Amino acid sequence: MHVGGQEFMVKYTPAESKNCMFGGNSNWRGPMWMPINLLLIRALQQFYLYYGDNFKVECPTGSGKMMDLFEVSKELNGRIVKIFTRDSYGRRPVFGGTEKFQNDPNWRDYILFYEYFHGDNGAGLGASHQTGWTGVVAKMIQLYGILDPEKALKQGTKAAFVKDPVNIT
Repeated sequence: MHVGGQEFMVKYTPAESKNCMFGGNSNWRGPMWMPINLLLIRALQQFYLYYGDNFKVECPTGSGKMMDLFEVSKELNGRIVKIFTRDSYGRRPVFGGTEKFQNDPNWRDYILFYEYFHGDNGAGLGASHQTGWTGVVAKMIQLYGILDPEKALKQGTKAAFVKDPVNIT
């Protein structure tokens, strides 16, 4: 925005703040948080139960690919899980450029649960012991291991929380 010959802007910063007022390892900051992502994924699932297979949105934006809300929730879940799994080069995004964690056999399978994550590359940031909220990724993996869209539409939210949904009424 230009006002009185001066330019004012709020820039996107994918990780640590560029502003010294918010620099360092401050709490309650960061573009990518597990609890918010889990809430978003659960909301998409709830809306899917309401709208079903007929309501579709473009995902990712600009791709031309249309998905129902269950597929969108599964896509977002997959992106989060990929932060912690090895890519084709054997590197985990969560470790960013920390070579000791990427390559050392004593550390590379020691997964840390960070406070928040870099918005562009998934590197873990902030405190590295956030098992309370970042550990929720384990539940997200489990959820999509047992839930499919047909079961969800037929059984509702029970389908995601019952181990043997055969006898659900």
